Amino acid sequence: MDRAGVDEVPDGDIPADAAAGIDLVLSRTLQRALHDDLWVDEWIRQQRAQPCMQASIVPLGDMGAWGVDPVTGNIAHSSGGFFTVTGITVRHRGPCGEITWDQPAIDQPEVGILGILAAPINGVLHFCLQAKEEPGNIGPLQLSPTVQATYSNYTRAHGGAATPLVEYFMDPPREQVMFAKLQTEDGGRFLFKSNRNMIVRLNEAPPLPGNNFIWLTLRQISQLMTRDNLLHACTRSVLSSLVCGACSNFRIEDVSSEIGEMIDLPHTLLQKAKYSAARLTQIHDAVQWLDDQRAANHVFLKREPMNSLSEWTMGRDGIIRHRENRFFNIVGLSVQCTGREVVAWNQPILAPIGTGVIGLLMKLRNERRYFLMQAKVDAGNRTSVQIGPTVQFTPMNYLGNQKLSRPFLFDEFTGKGRFKVLRESWQAEEGARFYREQHRHCILQLPEDEQLEVPPDFRWFSEEELGFFLNLGDSVNSCARSILACLI
Repeated sequence: MDRAGVDEVPDGDIPADAAAGIDLVLSRTLQRALHDDLWVDEWIRQQRAQPCMQASIVPLGDMGAWGVDPVTGNIAHSSGGFFTVTGITVRHRGPCGEITWDQPAIDQPEVGILGILAAPINGVLHFCLQAKEEPGNIGPLQLSPTVQATYSNYTRAHGGAATPLVEYFMDPPREQVMFAKLQTEDGGRFLFKSNRNMIVRLNEAPPLPGNNFIWLTLRQISQLMTRDNLLHACTRSVLSSLVCGACSNFRIEDVSSEIGEMIDLPHTLLQKAKYSAARLTQIHDAVQWLDDQRAANHVFLKREPMNSLSEWTMGRDGIIRHRENRFFNIVGLSVQCTGREVVAWNQPILAPIGTGVIGLLMKLRNERRYFLMQAKVDAGNRTSVQIGPTVQFTPMNYLGNQKLSRPFLFDEFTGKGRFKVLRESWQAEEGARFYREQHRHCILQLPEDEQLEVPPDFRWFSEEELGFFLNLGDSVNSCARSILACLI
């Protein structure tokens, strides 16, 4: 017997993708795990009971090595490293007209690593996460990827300790790479920022560098995903590659979770792989739709000094705000901690105004799942139009706003709609750049007998199509990846 109870099948009879798929499905369905669920719950409780970080808001002018340039108003570190906060002006010309605005943006051109190690333990594939604190976290810690490091971090530009386990992601053998793609960060606030999302599979689990690391199966991760603000945004970004077959030509949901049927897994996955291959002919239409949307939307962006922004100002309290108190503030943080690379530091951080909604509308047709996605324009992405979720908005930014129209399906995703709620949870943004920010993640289902007329910048995507674009990299935006991961 092999693969936790499935009859061993000669490697030549199963395509590599299908073999990887068997391991993922078993990891998602079997109860077997290195740690039982009660042990995991207690481990999380103990980790959260030992916070080692304290953060307090300070004026932007009192951040030590970080300073506000008296001429430009830009915020930068004295070393010239890490990131800067600069101003941008944006003009977006689209099918519905033209809109202009200005705003601060985080300028961090370096590419970071968001990496998760995978390894078989007792015949079941496990994934390594770490309990990590960030100064802007809601709660003391979240479950982050094995490695979550900027170039400055893992090259030790900050003078801190080496990043644990980063060596597995620097130049892994090709056969160990389950997924490795550049994916954009939040293009509404970052400027041309991408991280390399990676899943690297090892033949055996290496020793962990501390008790803040843990091996979990996909089933356990799926259960933890339903808890509010526990799974880090970077973790969700990486794990989204497992939902729609970006790691292989199948989807986790393709196989029944009934353990008694698992004897038929190889045959089932082979049939699914053939089905997925036939569906690839529809990719052409999806690619053409995205190209049409990019051709129809023109974004002109220019860096400007922060002092020149007409819609933003710094108050006497040393906080930068929008003139209508919308979108976000920029505040200073003073951070002290133990057990981290650097004992104390200051930094600027973005603090949200209100909580946002990230929503996905799903429909079932012929037992296949389809998701309504939008062509989302974000000025800070290198490709300004990417595939976004059905909705991503902060409601209060649209209330009484003469410049912005309410998004499509606004009412349905603000609690006044008619669609069945499949999943709902609060998920936090990453706490290194965003201060105590969370969004309500909501997945709704369209009734099978209902036809919904959608605008031209929206399109129903099959899982195969989404998997294709996830594999392209820099095509599915951070909000879409975040909510797709909730389907693990």
